[in-house]
Amino acid sequence: MRFIVADWGTTRFRGYLIEHETILDQVSSDEGVSALQKGQHRDIFLKRCGHWLDAEPNAPVLLVGMVGSREGWVEAPYASCPAGPAEIAQALMPVDLVNGRKAHIIPGLFCEPAPGAADVMRGEETLVLGAGVENGLVCSAGTHPKWILMRDGRIERFATYLTGEMYALLREHSMIGRAATEPSDQKGFDMGLDAAERNSGADGAARVGLLHLLFGARAAVVSGRMASNLLTPYLSGLLTGDEINGALAQFGRPASVTILADQARADLYAHALARHGIKTELKNPKQALLAGLARILRQHSQS
Repeated sequence: MRFIVADWGTTRFRGYLIEHETILDQVSSDEGVSALQKGQHRDIFLKRCGHWLDAEPNAPVLLVGMVGSREGWVEAPYASCPAGPAEIAQALMPVDLVNGRKAHIIPGLFCEPAPGAADVMRGEETLVLGAGVENGLVCSAGTHPKWILMRDGRIERFATYLTGEMYALLREHSMIGRAATEPSDQKGFDMGLDAAERNSGADGAARVGLLHLLFGARAAVVSGRMASNLLTPYLSGLLTGDEINGALAQFGRPASVTILADQARADLYAHALARHGIKTELKNPKQALLAGLARILRQHSQS
């Protein structure tokens, strides 16, 4: 089975020519969704991937990621949880390419992780369906980390955290991060995890709240209680630890968690989860993407 994919994120465009789950050819550019105006997406796709369309006239075309958002090519309505490859395949959104040929946008998912709460994802649903987890908890650790509960090979529900974006805001645009100096001392990451653990309420410790702890990080530096080169990793550890506290409160404490991330980020999560006695297994995001796309495409072909 040979097919064409555009993994179209906010800042990057990545195109792949795939056979089964092997990449035969690929292209990339900085023409992410945020850089484009309405009506430009088709032309960008044809510019980057048109030669594959000519060479592979029968190959299906899938579009995944933010290309289906309000800022994308066409807004693809979310499918609802619980959902597996069959439900996602049924919700694919067709768009016109050239000479009657169509591509299909993978729709993303909506869920209510708790009464009155709402959550969405675009792109991660494909990764987690390709991660090979039938039952268990998966963490897709990116700018907006998502914790995803799998049941019988379907996405039961999920919860998203603002960890990466909040870290960038604090580091680059807040008074909290101004006191940081480089090179940073990674001991600060464990100090942040310690603070998050104390704030979880475990062992009867009083909870003071994340917002108080964030300001307290600045106070510790300006008062001389914390070295300035500890601040950046401290904030990372504090936010990561708070995220994990929230995820474990929502999904329980599993024996293991599957992590979808690059090696460096996965190592941080593995270290943080080990403190809770939780084992981790790393899955390569690109391979998971290809496997997930293949599963969805097989379901679409059968419908």
